[in-house]
Amino acid sequence: TIEKQGPALIGVLTSGLSEVRGDDVAGVVKNLGIRNPGLKIVHISTPDYEGGLETGYAKAVEAVLDITGDTAKDYRIPEKGQINLLVGSHLTPADFTELREMIEAFGLKPVILPDLAALDGSRQGFSALAVGGTKTGEIEVMGRSEFTISVGLSMESPARLLKDRFGIEYTVLESVSGLKGADSLMDTLSALSGRAVPPGYERQRRSLIDGMRDAHFYYGGKRVCLALETDLSVQTSMWLEEMGAGVELAVIPAGSTSAQRIRARSIVVGDLFSIEGDFDVLIANSHGEDTARRLGVPLYQMGFPVYRILGNNSRITMGYRGTLMLINEIANLMMEVH
Repeated sequence: TIEKQGPALIGVLTSGLSEVRGDDVAGVVKNLGIRNPGLKIVHISTPDYEGGLETGYAKAVEAVLDITGDTAKDYRIPEKGQINLLVGSHLTPADFTELREMIEAFGLKPVILPDLAALDGSRQGFSALAVGGTKTGEIEVMGRSEFTISVGLSMESPARLLKDRFGIEYTVLESVSGLKGADSLMDTLSALSGRAVPPGYERQRRSLIDGMRDAHFYYGGKRVCLALETDLSVQTSMWLEEMGAGVELAVIPAGSTSAQRIRARSIVVGDLFSIEGDFDVLIANSHGEDTARRLGVPLYQMGFPVYRILGNNSRITMGYRGTLMLINEIANLMMEVH
């Protein structure tokens, strides 16, 4: 990989087997770094018996932040208008493009970590590496940003790391979907930039409110079951609550302090086999097909992995227009059945 692709940074993730055996992965990584002095290699401990996708994702972000160095706070010269954006595992590639456009509309310069917009299918030819995204040189200067925005509660830990190292203040947005979540994002960007919300987004907000009125009849009193990672469960439950639907059960893969933020009557740490009850719709990844069939309810696919829906990486699921799309898609799904 090093000889063929010539990457600037390599992340080495462990498995449950290497962790149980006690393999000296850190030592191997160190030796690789000695033999390749111009290459940055980060070691990430991700045993599959500890946590879930969200846990390993946050660990990977923290490990990559190590290349920002240990510049003392006193000597940090902030780059005017530059902000860090630490994004959780629950957004789609199209969401990253949408987020960047939103931030730049306020005249701010975002450094997004990670930037999964490169996974939108736009690369040409075959390559083991996706083309695009945030460059290592941009990551290295994240310590010069004026502020950090964490999208998702799981991203607070890496944001705190930047604050401890460089003194950069941060805020955590637990949701960037729904009317309240999108408003919170817009208010934050407006405060950071000193600019008013652009007229285009004001219009999107009006369209969302109109769509919420149209679809509310199909949501009121509906019973929903969520089987998603914690951040996505929090975000989805918040906008479902705005629509008048109730999350009867939320199944998450691993315990988390942020689980209490899910708006659900019952929260269970488990898997798809843990789901029992009477629901109107199941919201889960593509693995939920058999469970939805067993329960006799429609399945709305979101999260990871989604391999039964063409164009899922082009879905926008956040902001005003992304929320409107979600509301309409799930309303149409329930309208077919009920």
